[in-house]
Amino acid sequence: MKKMRFRKGLYVMMALLGITSCVFFWADNELNKVLGKSTKVIAVSSMVKQAETVIIKNTNVLSEDCSHFIKNQDVVIKNGKIIRLGIHQSIEKNAVILDGTNKYLIPGLIDSHVHLKESKNDLFLYLANGVTSVREMAGRPITLEWRKSIQENGIGPRLFIASPPIYSESGIKGYYYQWTRQSINYATENEAEKEIKKLKEQGYDALKMYGFVNPEMFKTTIDIAQKHNIPVVGHIPLVSLETFYLSGQKEMAHIEEITKKNMDDFGKSIARNPEEYLNFLQAHANQIAKKIKENNICVTSTISIVESFPRQRFDLKSELKKIELKYANPKIIEGTPLHKLGWLPGKNGYEYDRENTPEARKLSAIFWQTYVDAIHIMTKALVDNKVTIMAGTDANAPTMVPGFSLHDELQSLSESGMTNAQVLYAATAEPGNWMKNNTGKIKAGYNADVVLLSKNPLEDMKNTKTIEYVFFGKNWIDKVQIAAILKAIEEANNANRNIKIDEYNR
Repeated sequence: MKKMRFRKGLYVMMALLGITSCVFFWADNELNKVLGKSTKVIAVSSMVKQAETVIIKNTNVLSEDCSHFIKNQDVVIKNGKIIRLGIHQSIEKNAVILDGTNKYLIPGLIDSHVHLKESKNDLFLYLANGVTSVREMAGRPITLEWRKSIQENGIGPRLFIASPPIYSESGIKGYYYQWTRQSINYATENEAEKEIKKLKEQGYDALKMYGFVNPEMFKTTIDIAQKHNIPVVGHIPLVSLETFYLSGQKEMAHIEEITKKNMDDFGKSIARNPEEYLNFLQAHANQIAKKIKENNICVTSTISIVESFPRQRFDLKSELKKIELKYANPKIIEGTPLHKLGWLPGKNGYEYDRENTPEARKLSAIFWQTYVDAIHIMTKALVDNKVTIMAGTDANAPTMVPGFSLHDELQSLSESGMTNAQVLYAATAEPGNWMKNNTGKIKAGYNADVVLLSKNPLEDMKNTKTIEYVFFGKNWIDKVQIAAILKAIEEANNANRNIKIDEYNR
């Protein structure tokens, strides 16, 4: 009898273990699926041109401070470098000559906040949009492999790669975040030392701070990072703004990081006191900006996605029709039943799903519009106080299509208090200086990451979309190749799509 009960109990345990294993493997597969790796990578090499020497004749070249165009310049590119520029440059033998008359040459654009996940075609979406460098803000081993490949064959944007996000959880919760969010977790100084040393050795360019790190591990991370000469970037963790200013963190990943802390300081319902809150922020914004400036903290923008929050929340279908959805990785936008990680209706975490009463919806709408207004107020204060701002989009977050979203971000910056010259500087020279990667300026000795436009972006920021040629290192593409790349990505996406998006295509 005892043996029978024992066997029965054993069978039950084995059955439960089997069910648990099946659930785990299903969930793990779902979490990996939404990274986008299953979409076929296009064969881009045949669509890219290469020449040892290229001369762009008689074009208008953006000045180093982005304030004006220098007319009638010849730009000589050799082996991926700008070797000289000026009027009537000599033509070298076997050089490819391109006519730049009445066109505008700008540095390659830089998106300072992206999430590549495992969606490799995104690299080519960036190039097709004139984005020749990106800062990957939640890196993983595969992106380190992609960077090595780009360094060898040159086909892709330059990659600055921050580490996976850092958390300070321990025990089961720590393992859970490591599994579900591919995060780095440590709760002691010894663990932090070990992990940061390993991240440095793996080749990450920075440590990505996340918002839930406790004050003790935040300070520990900064101290160890300084010892290993690796910058800390990203979110403001669980500390006050006053503590953050003096922390030694080099960059803040979103302007909204500031306004969220300011909302906490306000201490009242934003939805029920919107005007009072905006007055509160207005009274503090300049002082906040001055402190950020004094402590040499760089701020990445991500304004466009914040502006989309109310629209995604209450009119998602219309918002999806405005973007180039067909080029976004289908597995990223389709999400998973595990959690609202996608972009589409029913899959989108920003979409309104709370108490569905007129009063509740009204209060939510007021909150999110106030949230947007706060970002505009804070951006203006940062600009007025000459804080270092870099243009970034949070690409691959819902509705931020890689490459395309940067042009929307530049428009948002232009409408938020920056001159067009300042916007271009924030998307070229400023991040180039910050990353120290010899890009962001059209200057002898710099990498030949440049974009030739048919219209002047200083007159209208939308003109950054009028791309004729994109040069990246030793390679270049023109409008014909760009169209071919986009078509190939669209076809690859369609072949891996489970949810039709025809109603959203423009």
